Amino acid sequence: MGSLVPLSSNLPDDARELAGALRSLFDGLGISVRRYATRRHRDAGSISRFLNGTRVPSWEFVSDLINDVAELQGRAPTVEAMEHVRGLHRTALEKSGAPQHRLQVLEDQLAEADLRSVRSSVLVKALEQALADAQHRVTNLEVQIRQLHGHRGRDDVRTDQVLQVYEDQVTGLRRERQSLLEQVDALADQLRDAHTRCIEAEERCEELERQLVAAEEVGNTLDLHGLLNADEFVTPPNVYREASDSRSGGTASYAASNPLNQSHLFAHFVIGECNRFAHSAAVAVADGSAEYQLLYLYGPSAVGKTHLLHAIGHHATNLRRSARVEYVSAEEFTNGFAHAAKTGRIGEFRQRYRSADLMLVDDVQYFSGKDVTQEEFFHTFNALHNANKQIVISADRPPKQMSSIADQLRNRFEGGLTVPVEPPELLTRTEILRARVARDHLSVPPEVVDLIALKIQRNVRELEGALTRVNALAILNREPVSMVLATKVLEALVTNQRPLRGVESLLLILEQTAEYFGLTTSEMCGSSRNRVLVTARQIAMYLCRELTDLPPNEIGVHIGGREKDAVLHAERKISALMAERRSIYNQIAELTQRIKNISGFDGESGLLTRG
Repeated sequence: MGSLVPLSSNLPDDARELAGALRSLFDGLGISVRRYATRRHRDAGSISRFLNGTRVPSWEFVSDLINDVAELQGRAPTVEAMEHVRGLHRTALEKSGAPQHRLQVLEDQLAEADLRSVRSSVLVKALEQALADAQHRVTNLEVQIRQLHGHRGRDDVRTDQVLQVYEDQVTGLRRERQSLLEQVDALADQLRDAHTRCIEAEERCEELERQLVAAEEVGNTLDLHGLLNADEFVTPPNVYREASDSRSGGTASYAASNPLNQSHLFAHFVIGECNRFAHSAAVAVADGSAEYQLLYLYGPSAVGKTHLLHAIGHHATNLRRSARVEYVSAEEFTNGFAHAAKTGRIGEFRQRYRSADLMLVDDVQYFSGKDVTQEEFFHTFNALHNANKQIVISADRPPKQMSSIADQLRNRFEGGLTVPVEPPELLTRTEILRARVARDHLSVPPEVVDLIALKIQRNVRELEGALTRVNALAILNREPVSMVLATKVLEALVTNQRPLRGVESLLLILEQTAEYFGLTTSEMCGSSRNRVLVTARQIAMYLCRELTDLPPNEIGVHIGGREKDAVLHAERKISALMAERRSIYNQIAELTQRIKNISGFDGESGLLTRG
């Protein structure tokens, strides 16, 4: 993986030319790909693909390579050389056809248009000032001319000579003034054109972003996190399917089944004392050897309950291809039931779930207070139970503490095997981080892994979020991950407060993010696709995922009624951008500090107590 191979004859000309330029630069370093990858904290396989022309690198990588060669040779790269490589890179991006490459090209064009706009504005202001100065000088000279005319009788010859000199100067200044006015008009036209191009580029970027989000929501495009971080472009498998309704002559079911997360497998689940019993019970269900029809998993947010539900679904499907597996969250079940009732498709809705062989229901605490939905789910539960089908349920508390759930439904929950899933203890947290480091090929020393595991104790999501921040800052600073750097990140991230809980916490994050970016919460929740708004909205979603215990569907509901997939998309995008743009990393760090230090939070409960 660390060595280069000859350029393939099948490469397009644009990719070949860029790869040739990068290889020439790389030869100037005099080191192997693997050593350079270690130095730069990058994946050696990715660098090989950049240099072999099979993958277009980011401009950050190209710029780093140019600067490394220049530093080694002791001279700065010429403007012409930089522009030449920049042109090759942009051409390769434009010809690749990949959505994220088109977006990158448009963002570059937007940056250039903004720069031209700023420069034009500066020039116009300078010329307007020069014009004002010239007009002032002309006015002064005209005053002097009038004064000289008043003294004509004293010394006609000398006065005429002085007047001629001043009139020549005035004529020259007036020509200068006219020239300046023409330049100002021309620059004003250029400025308007630059603003127009800037707006067009921004709209094109926003349209591409909308297309990427929409495509991701229906599972028909590349995963954006993979596009930004993975070695290869991987198209997700077709996980949507329609179940035939044999009782109604083959009519399609009410809706396509929810996709199972491809990364949530038993093989990726780290087992510890906190979840060993839950894991064993889940494997028994997936194998079909469980002696209980209902498995009830409960525990706080982000400790692995959803991972186990998806893993059960994957394993059961692999063992029994004909098995009908249905995964749904309580929120989605509620919304689906309401939609079915509104459109007169209750029969199809019921058929979808009541004909399942294995039903996986996430976050059943969200049935609280929804009496009609609880009754519907109660009948669905009974239908599956009477048919000897398997049911797995997750919640944030045991059945006995579900005070707002109907007694008949709570009794059904208590009749199954109830298993707690606890927050990971130190050893498990360490193993989770080690698995993540190995999976993502991160260069993180063991002592840093141990430090993060020691400091972050709440849940897996915050644990992995801290690792992401440490690695992102190292990449931005172009330095290896160290104890000093990790301590710096964790000091800002870790406080004595417990996780922020409830919708009030979400509203606070939304309020603080809006204020930080100079926006209103109404704008944040609106439909505008202005780039500043989109970035601020996605950062707010990311912070809600990282700092609160709210699930993505509820976060989306309170941020303009957006879908769960839009929230997950924002989380992945901001996680990736933190390692690419220092501005994004700094914004996340500053907002985190501001939110965690906000007055009005009870450090013991994590609840908002103000007003």
